Amino acid sequence: MPFLTIRKRTDTTTEGRTLTAGQRRFALGTRSVADLIAPAAVEVARDHLRLDGQYARTLAVTGYPRSVAAGWLAPLLAFGTPLDLSFHINPLETGEMLSALAHKLVQFHSSRLFNARSGRLADPERETALDDVERLQDALQKGVEHVFSVSFYLLLRATTPAALEELTHRVEATLAALMAHSRVAVLEQDSGFRSCLPQGQDELLVYRNLDTSSLATLFPFTSSTLSMERGLLYGIAAGSQAPVIVDPFDERLENANNAVFATSGAGKSYFTKLLALRSLLAGVDCLVLDPEDEYRTLCAAVDGQQVRLASTSPQRLNPFDLPKARDGGDRDERDRDPLAEQVAALLGLFEVLLGEPGRPLTSFERALLDQALYQTYAAAGITRDPATHTRPVPLLADLLHMLDAIPGDVALGLAARLRRYVDGSLAGLFSGPTNVSLDRRCVVFNLQGLEPELRPLGIHLITSFVWRQVRRSRRPRLLIIDEAWSLLQYPEGGAFLAGMARRARKYYLGLVTITQDVADFLGSEHGRTVLGNAAMKLLLKQDGATIGPVTAAFSLSPEERQVLLGAGKGEGLFFARGNRLRLQVEASPVEHRLATTAPRELEARVRTQQWQEETSESDDGDDDEMVDPRQGRLALPDPEEGASI
Repeated sequence: MPFLTIRKRTDTTTEGRTLTAGQRRFALGTRSVADLIAPAAVEVARDHLRLDGQYARTLAVTGYPRSVAAGWLAPLLAFGTPLDLSFHINPLETGEMLSALAHKLVQFHSSRLFNARSGRLADPERETALDDVERLQDALQKGVEHVFSVSFYLLLRATTPAALEELTHRVEATLAALMAHSRVAVLEQDSGFRSCLPQGQDELLVYRNLDTSSLATLFPFTSSTLSMERGLLYGIAAGSQAPVIVDPFDERLENANNAVFATSGAGKSYFTKLLALRSLLAGVDCLVLDPEDEYRTLCAAVDGQQVRLASTSPQRLNPFDLPKARDGGDRDERDRDPLAEQVAALLGLFEVLLGEPGRPLTSFERALLDQALYQTYAAAGITRDPATHTRPVPLLADLLHMLDAIPGDVALGLAARLRRYVDGSLAGLFSGPTNVSLDRRCVVFNLQGLEPELRPLGIHLITSFVWRQVRRSRRPRLLIIDEAWSLLQYPEGGAFLAGMARRARKYYLGLVTITQDVADFLGSEHGRTVLGNAAMKLLLKQDGATIGPVTAAFSLSPEERQVLLGAGKGEGLFFARGNRLRLQVEASPVEHRLATTAPRELEARVRTQQWQEETSESDDGDDDEMVDPRQGRLALPDPEEGASI
């Protein structure tokens, strides 16, 4: 078995000057790049090489399928084992190729005439080759195509001969499935290895002539990954380990909506917190419906506004607030009547507030409320004149006083039902002037303490606020709705979700819905509407009870089904722009600290903070991270200064 040792080469001359014996010995004692990267020895065998403790084998691709699609070699990139793919491309002169093709056409036509005179049937392979040559000749004459001499080699590496054999069989089987043929470079492994080095020298000389279109399909860079020119990091694609970068507001997507399905603890809220944080840093505003108080830490870190919706909350939301004038409003905006729109929104609120199960408000009650609302605004000095819209708006108690002053049983009944929200058991949330700022980049509505009876009202208020925001200034926003299935329990919540999903795209808004109760979500008409209007879907870990509806809804293959059943935390399938790829959600340490809700980790963090406070009264040291663990804030870009995703 031949044995070759690589030693350092030292020229006998340097810059035209002959080296002395001492200078040559000195040159041998210096370190070069070869000393750092070259193996100590290379053992050349019949069908492989051994470089120190690694075995290598070169395969030459000798046959190609007749028809292929772009990126048909992509399975080699997602192989799971590193492979070295080497292409040697040499352009050929078009004039010479036309002469060679003309000679080939003469041969084909002569063979066809000979068979016809002999009474033989036409050869299908010859007829196919004749059509290909004529088509290529026409393309070359028009300058549409060129001809290239192409060599394609694969260098396989393994730690043992058995592993190398197993890898070779896998690669050959993959190529065979692609209708490509390969052979091991027997007795040419040293030449094959040098042909795969990045020095660009082809020593195997296994050529194949390809036109421009065929050559373009060889490049395997259209693998099953998704990476836009700009956007947010959604995760890492399994197999290729390529970053999945998506701009949800890119025009190549139908909309910016995203639906996330996963079991409890699979990482769905973790992913949406990362999405919210990265969106905020990219200049995208975020509105969050938080039913379990999970976004408190993130909201505080970005200096956002958290609104706790509950009858016992000190925070107040006045439903009579008028929308602010839209930034840079056009003629359509100036022609709007904000007071009339607000009265219409309030009528919808009172339909929920004062209606009874199975008995909505009558037309007479709605007409009376409409009149009372205008009178209540007028009593506060607010009319249809926009100049009056800056005055203090009335309160719910003012409407109650107005209804008390209107004679008749209808007004009396409406007042009796409204009174419990003014000074009764459910007073507090809507009975005072708004005392929270709703103009920050991040607004979180905490629904955890909201009574079930008040939840439809809270949803209605949030709906009105969101629409006021998106219509006032059209800049990119994400509306994140955690545990969206809980909203579908209420007709108002379902209508809110379905309406948002259909109309969000027109207002530069992306709707992100997260749910773990897949069956209830897909079993609802509003839930199916939300899913049908989501350009992106993320499926994380599923269990046996939920995998059936998910498989049917997303047409999962058996392999994809098993991926979801065995997925770890943060692993799943991502669907966008026709791609279906495995995704692993990744976070930096700072992002992880803001997004995690693991009880043990949070408890350990609290203990550490208590220990630090006990051992040190103050810490004046600089923190290299962008967030102080105790009281720091993220510096968000100003969207008005051109920050973009």
